[in-house]
Amino acid sequence: MLSRRSFVTAAGAAGVAAALGSPLVSGALAPKAWAASPSLPLALENNSGSGTVYAYVSGADSSGWPGFVGPDGRFNRLPSPSSPVTPIADYSIPLGASGSAPTRLTLSDYIIGGRVWFSVGKKIQFFVNPPGGNGGVPGLVQPGFTSSDPNWQTNWTFCEFTYNSANLYANISYVDMVALPVSMASTGSSGSQSVSPLPNGALASIASGLRAQHAADGAPWDRLVATDSSGAVVRVLAPGHSPVDFGGYWNGYLDAVWNYYQSHTLTVNGQGSIGSYRGTVSGGVLTFAGLNTNGVPFTKPSAVDIFGCASGPLYNSGSDARGAVAARLAAALNRSSLLVSGGDNQPDGVNPSQYYTDPTTNHYARLVHQYASIGYAFPYDDVGPTGAAPVDGHIQDGAPTSWTVSLGAGAGGGGDQPPGGSGTGAYSRIQAESYSGQSGTTKESCTDSGGGQDVGYISNGDWLKYGSVDFGSSSPNQFVARIASGAAAGVSGAIQVRLDSRTGTKVAEIDFGNNGGWQNWQTVPANIVAGATGVHDVYLVFAGSTSDFVNVNWFTFTK
Repeated sequence: MLSRRSFVTAAGAAGVAAALGSPLVSGALAPKAWAASPSLPLALENNSGSGTVYAYVSGADSSGWPGFVGPDGRFNRLPSPSSPVTPIADYSIPLGASGSAPTRLTLSDYIIGGRVWFSVGKKIQFFVNPPGGNGGVPGLVQPGFTSSDPNWQTNWTFCEFTYNSANLYANISYVDMVALPVSMASTGSSGSQSVSPLPNGALASIASGLRAQHAADGAPWDRLVATDSSGAVVRVLAPGHSPVDFGGYWNGYLDAVWNYYQSHTLTVNGQGSIGSYRGTVSGGVLTFAGLNTNGVPFTKPSAVDIFGCASGPLYNSGSDARGAVAARLAAALNRSSLLVSGGDNQPDGVNPSQYYTDPTTNHYARLVHQYASIGYAFPYDDVGPTGAAPVDGHIQDGAPTSWTVSLGAGAGGGGDQPPGGSGTGAYSRIQAESYSGQSGTTKESCTDSGGGQDVGYISNGDWLKYGSVDFGSSSPNQFVARIASGAAAGVSGAIQVRLDSRTGTKVAEIDFGNNGGWQNWQTVPANIVAGATGVHDVYLVFAGSTSDFVNVNWFTFTK
């Protein structure tokens, strides 16, 4: 079953949300890997353009007790207060001016359910609640998503992490909101890794798009945009946190889906060992043969159910099979992909270019994927055809030796920036048009998520060069490319990945032909056949048909 890419409530923090309506201690969970030492150098950078920035590092220790890391790198357990909503001590870490040297500390304790926070202009107000029904552990009250929260007009953001004996796992997600851009980088046993920040102007563009959507359909998309006292956008909330109920927004679409599947069969592939289930609608219930719904039938969900993927018929409860089907239904509904061509085969029958094409859809998710190069926009955004899910903005290392978190660009290596002589991380997303040399190709406008340009008019003998790509100390496992083709029948070719020259060591190859159109983008992986470590010039060398056979939007390497 898929993992939920949403904030996970930590054990022992129950009851906190009732005090301020705020989220609880939360963080990323990760599979066990190598053993990490409880000593991790952490660099906190200010690349925001602002001269007043504060950082915080929160989480829980190995026993689940919440607290903050101080400037000395040591974990400070919060006191257990007798009164609700008690202010805590100031654990802010002031950062230098934008572009100055990073503030450095060493994490000397393991931290679970952690967050690195940044705020601009003023400090974040944190509170603690007494223990209550949570095993005697106090509850940290974090900034929330309502206008009554004391941090509502503070410009704040965060990334999530867990650092334990298994690994460092850190991620950037837009499941709950889009705010100030954060980037990350790490070194360790998995080599050099990086996560790019939200592109400049993306927050404003998403906000503008939601306001335009409200003007078009009257739904409260504009109420997702939070501004400060000057009217500047400080964050955009996911619709699951909307201050206004979306009410019957989905009703027309759901009626059409339920009517269609009274006479058609919906196949949902649970993937892996789950297998496929086939369902039809009868008596207002979508029933899958052989699937025990554990007392929660698949009736028409509400807007809250769809946006949150965690309630009503979409609650991921019961058996693995029931949960897997619920996750895929939730993804299909958010993307409005159940009535498009191939929509009766979820998720395999639908190309990502068909997502969000119905007027009734999750327009927050649509806009996030239009302007952000990484990150999930709703809890089951990792559902999709093999290799076609959105890029997850995370780093993971079993034996990390350094971790850098930046407000703004910097730590993430600027994954969408042109490769340069100083070295681009192989595990960041490298845009095809950012080559340092080429032959035979042409840049063109791209309609893929994020827009920009792709490289096209590619045929046999053409090549692209990307200078000084840093693979770190261990080799990747896969090369992954975002490609499309509208080539004629029988026309195909190979994308060869070579090191240091056009005839250098071939580390991977993708063979590709027509997939439905020159802008019908598909994410295609290929196994690494020859190891690559250290810094190399990377060449994409094209072989095969003398006719154009492929367009390339971006590529990356993965562990």
